[in-house]
Amino acid sequence: MGVEAHDVADGGEHPIGGAIAVTTRRANGQADIEAVNALLADAEPINRPPATDPARQPVSYRRISCAELDASTYDLEYLIDDALVAGQPCIVAGGKKCLKTSLLIDLGISLAVGGFFLGKLRVNRACRVGIMSGESGLATIQETARRICYATGHNLADIGGLVFSEDLPRFGSFDHEDALRRFIMDDELEVVAIDPAYMAMPGGDAGNLFVQGDLLRGMTKVCTDTGCMMILAHHTRKTKTDPFSPPELEDIAWAGFQEFARQWLLVGRREAYEPGTGEHRLWLSCGGSAGHSALWAVNVAEGTRATEGGRFWQVDVVPAREARQASEQRAATAKAAQSESKRQARIDADSRRIVNALAKLPAGETAKAIRDRAGMSGDRFTAAIASLLESGAVVPTEIVKPNRQTPYEGYTLRGEDNNTP
Repeated sequence: MGVEAHDVADGGEHPIGGAIAVTTRRANGQADIEAVNALLADAEPINRPPATDPARQPVSYRRISCAELDASTYDLEYLIDDALVAGQPCIVAGGKKCLKTSLLIDLGISLAVGGFFLGKLRVNRACRVGIMSGESGLATIQETARRICYATGHNLADIGGLVFSEDLPRFGSFDHEDALRRFIMDDELEVVAIDPAYMAMPGGDAGNLFVQGDLLRGMTKVCTDTGCMMILAHHTRKTKTDPFSPPELEDIAWAGFQEFARQWLLVGRREAYEPGTGEHRLWLSCGGSAGHSALWAVNVAEGTRATEGGRFWQVDVVPAREARQASEQRAATAKAAQSESKRQARIDADSRRIVNALAKLPAGETAKAIRDRAGMSGDRFTAAIASLLESGAVVPTEIVKPNRQTPYEGYTLRGEDNNTP
């Protein structure tokens, strides 16, 4: 093997076969190329490992003719009625602190035992599930899983079809793809949930659709090859105009995730959470390329650490229409209560003005005279005097005017209020 002629400093070292001292001779300004080539011929060859880049491996594409496509049977199996299709990648997305991890644990338990997701949505058969959660910590996962199991009549220790891991795979890493493949195959998982996505993926190109798509494709292929469905827990954007409207697919944050999801479960708040109540009013929107679509209102009550008996798990799922009607009724009731409170406050203030006016009229006076002294309009005086009469603070009386035989109807303070017998 030959080399180009290069100048090498006298007494320098050549980086081939270790530290090989090479002294070049110069003749007429030219390096002694033959001497260098002789050294190269004696050098040990470098043993390089085979390429592991999939792009450098032989690639072939599966070919399906129209006749084969038409003759084949591709059934869609719903693990959960009208909510979750087996084998298709799914994304669970929602705003921060919208109980995404708790809902994932409920989902995992329901799938593992073949019960009802959120106590309402039927699971058609039990399957083996793995939940990889790197955000909450095992203490929180344990406490949440125990509460959900207790609410559904199960013992956490007895659920054999569900495994947990606090380790997360690293998207874009061949080593992690192999590790996830082993994790799935060792427990024969049909469903694996990764929570949350932002801790499993590099964020440098979060807005690049092509980069994100390439990262998602690697892990998706691992799940496809092993016959396992991947569920990714992710976040929705914070820039919604109405933060309490039902979440939509377009609300999912980062590039590539909307396109990745073949089906989705989106979580959002219907109303602001009131700290200290442990009560959450949520939206749950589901859909997928298989054609299923639904919107539910999910009410979760879990108490707080101060709740007698400790925290619990109580879920109610109702159709969106019923939730909207209930919300409108609550809003109308709250508005009416607020209006009534303001009206009563105004009556109380007007009543004090009437009492103050009557305190200076120990014999009482006609309604008009009292109203003028108090400086009030007729409608407000009527409401306030009615309240005072009902409470007994003011009593009717007859007002006799000079040069008039027939007395007028009037009002006076009750005897003890105006210090009269």
